[in-house]
Amino acid sequence: MRLVVAALAGMVGVSALYGQTCAPVRILASATVIGSLGDSTCQLSDGTAYRAYRLVLPDRGQIQIALSGIANDLILILRDSSGVQIDSGLAIQRPIEAGTYTVLVNGRTRGQVGGYTLETALTPEPAMLCANFDSVGLNDTVSGVLGASGCALPSGTAYEAYTLTTLGSGTLTISVSASGFTPNLIVRQQDGTPVAAGNALVAPVDADNQYEILVSTADAMGAYQLTTSFQPADTETCVPQATFTTSGSDNSAITATSCTTTIPGSSDISYFTYYNLVVTAAGLADLSAASGDFDPTLYLLDQSGNTIALDSDGGGSAATQKRSEMRAQLSPGNYTVEIFSPVASGGNYAFNYQFAPGAPQPCSTRAATLGTPVAGTLAPTSCRDNSLGLADLYNVTLPAAGTLDVVLSSSAFSGRLAIRDAKDNLILMTEGDAGLGFNTIATDLPAGLYTLVASAISGSGAYQLTADLLAHAIAPCTYVQPVDSNGGYIAILGQGSCKGPNGQPLDFFQFTIPADSVVLAVMTSSQVDGHLSLTDTAGNVLRSDEDSYAPNDPLIVQYLPAGTYQLQARAASATAGGIYEVDVRSTAGPRPPFCTPQAGLSLGASINATLSYTSCQYTDATFADIYSFNLAAATTVDLRLDSAAFDAYLILLDASGNVVAQDDDSGGGANSWIHQALPAGTYYAVAKPFSGYYNVGAYTLSLAVSQ
Repeated sequence: MRLVVAALAGMVGVSALYGQTCAPVRILASATVIGSLGDSTCQLSDGTAYRAYRLVLPDRGQIQIALSGIANDLILILRDSSGVQIDSGLAIQRPIEAGTYTVLVNGRTRGQVGGYTLETALTPEPAMLCANFDSVGLNDTVSGVLGASGCALPSGTAYEAYTLTTLGSGTLTISVSASGFTPNLIVRQQDGTPVAAGNALVAPVDADNQYEILVSTADAMGAYQLTTSFQPADTETCVPQATFTTSGSDNSAITATSCTTTIPGSSDISYFTYYNLVVTAAGLADLSAASGDFDPTLYLLDQSGNTIALDSDGGGSAATQKRSEMRAQLSPGNYTVEIFSPVASGGNYAFNYQFAPGAPQPCSTRAATLGTPVAGTLAPTSCRDNSLGLADLYNVTLPAAGTLDVVLSSSAFSGRLAIRDAKDNLILMTEGDAGLGFNTIATDLPAGLYTLVASAISGSGAYQLTADLLAHAIAPCTYVQPVDSNGGYIAILGQGSCKGPNGQPLDFFQFTIPADSVVLAVMTSSQVDGHLSLTDTAGNVLRSDEDSYAPNDPLIVQYLPAGTYQLQARAASATAGGIYEVDVRSTAGPRPPFCTPQAGLSLGASINATLSYTSCQYTDATFADIYSFNLAAATTVDLRLDSAAFDAYLILLDASGNVVAQDDDSGGGANSWIHQALPAGTYYAVAKPFSGYYNVGAYTLSLAVSQ
């Protein structure tokens, strides 16, 4: 499911590309890949060759990434989903959060090319729940290794999972093959309810929906291959307009019978059509959609359904016609192009696809002089930069440390401004306020070479870019604010703060736990979009988070050995700062079960317990306790969750983790009750609040035979 025109302004992390910026290919959490860099490989703006890999981790833990078998000076660069470098070197070993990352194999300097072996390995954090699965397409084949991600069903059985997004309704055929073990498939709805299960299955799927596909086994773990095939329903009107194997064009229309999708976070519907592209050789694709009836937005998806490029009004729209256009360097494979209308009525449009085989061409960079405005124009021939969109690149050299002040102004497009380092790693990015026509960044940086990126969120046209430097020494961060391990501190992020690696305000806090403990750290503010990191005293990052607790408020829960630790509090992006609060809580003792199901729930029994941050961090941003129970024979049960502390919510899972039943308020007031006939077997009761990490407290969970 993709965002549409109205939601583009807040979109970060969507890959867009042109020239040397190439889309990453999938790599597993535990894998060995043999590759090479050459003269025809994509290049960073410093002229060095690279290959990019997409690493999706459904569980947090310790990641190991290493290069071997190299004859030249190659390095690894690990980036987060926004493009910020989090590590580099010949080998990387560090804690890592669940999420999507990019791994670059890169020549340290120009001309450094040759073969390499890339190896990854993940040691997952035990007793956690997996989420954030990689995508699989409607007609796709993916290879995996069971056990690579560390995901486990409630029974402890290992599994791997993928997210599949449908366009129209129809029939999905899925098969899985493996050598040395017998894999099993489960297809679930987004809410966890099962659709189908088996080694090979045919499942009906609805339009505009997301499904989870799980691969598991009770046998030994190992490599497998998953294949999907989709057949639209006979009455389905959301079907490809055409399939292009060479350059071509099409005149069509978006109507009430076109494809639809619900805009995330609302009930609004957006209409679209789509085309299939079959690319047999690497080359440059030029895609455009023009309409006098509506403002089209283009999306380019890979075979697995990942968005790798998008454009809104980048083709130079006029008063009588709106035009979106993108140029993308494509590898051999299958792709999908979607054309969205922001209005239900849609209308006529013209689609054009031109493809020219060839090696990727580097984006050109221009020199910018401090204090001298630069005039430019964004057009379809501009660079299409990874995660930033249609863009022009400028090199600027800071002769001394100081405050770099950059302003991007344009009345032609909605802008995005970024500063990157010499290896194209993002340092800082900001998006312009709607209607104001300018973007500004002021940040403290050491002397060196940087890249300024003038980019368009939507639209194209003329702009002016100015960069100035106020030279001054950047004071080292030496002050650390003590905070009690069960206390809090109110601070102001701003002028009195230290400067972090991105030149923005950063505050340090330190606490000590005298015994092994579960530690909770949370940063809350109505003024700052917070980012919180937990480190050891040497500054090594152990955990980090942005908005788990609530929108813009980070939360970290971690079991830690006795010792002294630090918290780094900052804004998630460029900000003027503001008032915020950091709170720390700790509970000493042995490591709790977290998301490992607890035994002890039996027929006719009740459990009185307390939900807290030592409980399981459930996938919907709540704390939960999970209990297992066994039924020796088919039984109709009454499962109740009562609490005066929070709005109780009950989930009943089967042995495979499928949702059998769930309830909010059927138990009277804010209590939950599930009345369910069940066959013999093992089940799991999830006791949790309806929403929010902050909803915790005492509860009673009871299981009885229904009368």
